[in-house]
Amino acid sequence: MIKEAVILIGGMGTRLLPYTKTVSKEMLPIYDVPSIFLLVKEAYLSGIRKIIFVVTEHNIDLIKNFFSEDKYLNAFLSDKPDKKILLDEINAIIKEMEFTYVLQKEKGTFGALYSAKDEIKEENFIVMYGDDLTFSDTPLARALINKYHKTGKMQVAIQKVDELPQVGIVKLDNDYLSDLVEISEEHSSMIMFGRMLLNKKIFTVKDSLYKHPNDEYYLPYALLKFKGEVMTYQYEGDYFDLGKKNGYIKASIYYALKKKDNDLLKYINSLK
Repeated sequence: MIKEAVILIGGMGTRLLPYTKTVSKEMLPIYDVPSIFLLVKEAYLSGIRKIIFVVTEHNIDLIKNFFSEDKYLNAFLSDKPDKKILLDEINAIIKEMEFTYVLQKEKGTFGALYSAKDEIKEENFIVMYGDDLTFSDTPLARALINKYHKTGKMQVAIQKVDELPQVGIVKLDNDYLSDLVEISEEHSSMIMFGRMLLNKKIFTVKDSLYKHPNDEYYLPYALLKFKGEVMTYQYEGDYFDLGKKNGYIKASIYYALKKKDNDLLKYINSLK
């Protein structure tokens, strides 16, 4: 079983300023929980029991505090069962999981992952981008693990989107990642996003990986070094990019409606 996940949350959240001037974007509320908890919950439901957070000095204390037992708060709520039940799920997951924190030492998604290299003990592990939130009957991390057990190959999640970016569109060779291309080239009409199941050999390409002018190393281009070894999983559930303001708002509304907030639904309907 795959028990480790690396969650990359080393960004500064500049697309969500001014809110993120003092509060990290991972703590943005998706209805009634921080978005980072929903990623950890996905990992937990997928059988992961160790989370390695790649963080910065800007957000490490907030994340640590949230994923630690708060004895004072628990005692305060001891005679308030209606309030304490709101934390029961979070506390139960905290008790069953191990959390490790490493500071991001180099820029970019590959730089962030490379910072966690020494903390990863297993050969295979899940990678999750903190900006990417997914909802489906089978947690996406679990789906990647299931496919890995059938194929023995590294896995990346891809999804068909209506509005394609100008660059970075997935090109496929059967079910394998072949290339990332411009919109003017032949492509799959799908993009890669932040759920992957990788092998530790991904770190061996560090010295041959192109360092972009902004000093960032990008993880997708590291994957291209392993032609014929990285399979794709086409995700068909709900996906939200929390790095964008409208993505965050859409995710919060979606989750609120999943929680059956009828007052919110009535309000939304009244706006039509």
